[in-house]
Amino acid sequence: MSFGSPSSYRSFFGYRTTTPYQQPIAHRQGYTEAQLTVRQHAAVIMGCSTGCALVTVPIGKLERLYFLSDVPGESNRIYMSDKRAQFFRVMLHTRWWQGRSVLWMAADYGFLLSTFVMLRQSLNTMSVASEWGNSRHGFVAGAVTGALYATMRHPYDVLQATAEAATGPRPFRGALDVLVTALQERPKVLLGVYRGFSLTLLGRSSQFALQFGLYNCLRYDGVYRHGMMLFLYCHLATFLGMAVHYPVQSLRQQLHIINSATRGRPRGYRSLFIDLRRRHGITKLYDGFFRNKPVLNAVPAALLMVAYDVSTRRYTEYLYPDLTAPPVHTQSLTSVSAPAYVTHPSPYEFVRKTP
Repeated sequence: MSFGSPSSYRSFFGYRTTTPYQQPIAHRQGYTEAQLTVRQHAAVIMGCSTGCALVTVPIGKLERLYFLSDVPGESNRIYMSDKRAQFFRVMLHTRWWQGRSVLWMAADYGFLLSTFVMLRQSLNTMSVASEWGNSRHGFVAGAVTGALYATMRHPYDVLQATAEAATGPRPFRGALDVLVTALQERPKVLLGVYRGFSLTLLGRSSQFALQFGLYNCLRYDGVYRHGMMLFLYCHLATFLGMAVHYPVQSLRQQLHIINSATRGRPRGYRSLFIDLRRRHGITKLYDGFFRNKPVLNAVPAALLMVAYDVSTRRYTEYLYPDLTAPPVHTQSLTSVSAPAYVTHPSPYEFVRKTP
């Protein structure tokens, strides 16, 4: 600009660009509630479960690339000049999809996700739970989902542990072989498949109550801020759920090892827990927690919840564009629910003082 003449304003440029108006970039996103039918929900859950099952085994094998980091004990094994060759060797020679069955994991993910969604919708429509908040719906639905999952999974775990026991009557090929042998020779043995179920029920209910409850509570804030925040919230919820369930899993493994090595009277959970607390303390139950790579193993479950959340919202917005929700400040956890000032002051009354 020129300041030579104080009487008028003029610019150095002799023309002005006629740029059309554009909407500003929206940094916040609204949360569109899913309005899908049962078949549409089933298709979304099936697709998300299958996709996450396909990437679960490769994600678990990413630990073979830990030599690229500066983790003590990992990067010192290979010199810096050999890391490039080791990287291509790992990428080309690793069988990324060899491991657990994809169909089994897809059925596992599908059962958990579909059960949680149905229970959450049932709680939203029930008159008894109408006064509950969104957070309580998520925690209750997650706890019931964990209880149903433990009921379905516990017999298989018992049969699989029997097949892997070194002191069994004969070697078994798997859980199905144990079941067929028990039905043919000693059917009454199957009455004990739910032995120790109470501890398993407590562990699974706590795990999925924390996992799905935190997801259901933090999903609005995650979508409002950014999609990456939603993934971080889901990952944190899954990690905390695994941390709650790990003491139960550790106690079961130690009890299985002790009872497999002794031929006398088997020990119970209570006696083993009292013995561990007296000798080593409660923290003994968390030995080896981070050696199992919980941060890496929590990624598939977090991807499952994020994929379901994003798919249902985008599918609803595609089918019903008018239902696209605008961003509101109440989605954020740090939003102020009420103004700091008084909006409806109480009427002032003059008090007449009596002499």
